[in-house]
Amino acid sequence: MPATLTPIKHDEPAFGTGGRGFDDLPKYGGGNNRPPEPERQPPPEGYRIGVWLTLASVTMLFAALTSAYVVNRAHRMPIVMPKALWLSTALILSSSATFEIARRMLKRRIEDKFKFWMGATTALGLLFLVLQLVAWSQLKAAGFYVNKNLHSGYSYLFTGLHGVHLIGGLAALAFVALRNPAKWTAVRRRVAVDAASLYWHFLTGLWIALFVMLFFWK
Repeated sequence: MPATLTPIKHDEPAFGTGGRGFDDLPKYGGGNNRPPEPERQPPPEGYRIGVWLTLASVTMLFAALTSAYVVNRAHRMPIVMPKALWLSTALILSSSATFEIARRMLKRRIEDKFKFWMGATTALGLLFLVLQLVAWSQLKAAGFYVNKNLHSGYSYLFTGLHGVHLIGGLAALAFVALRNPAKWTAVRRRVAVDAASLYWHFLTGLWIALFVMLFFWK
């Protein structure tokens, strides 16, 4: 008599046991005390591609301005370094650290700690912008205006442009931190946070390079 084929059932891995890459991350939102269905779509690479394109354009902009700064020998002209920049530098370095902690909390799916550290990163970023305004006030008080010499003019230009891009970083940070987790999948959310952190760390490194170039390179 003909053989009867019995379908083989593949057991799904338990929630959080790992071993299936992105598929072991369930979607947010489940109900009835049951873990939601696992993630079935590949990670959205569009977030990373968009960030890399943004970083490329920002890098070209600052590279062009740096070339003009060097050709014009602006660094040889006198300028007084605002003391507020020491504190703002410490703040932006700290913000990169808190962002990294938040990213790890998200990977561990500890939602309250993720939001806490994202809030800390936002606060540090806002304080950095406030201190940049204080630094401009200190430059003016020392008599260094935009048209004082090329060095002071480039100082306002570089710090101002960096501040504008940091505002964009704060907007991205708010998007990934405040959006309702139920409106996107776990993988998509994690990749979005990774992309935002890449942009933020880039701005931190860019600021260190600008700080050294403007006030320590002779």
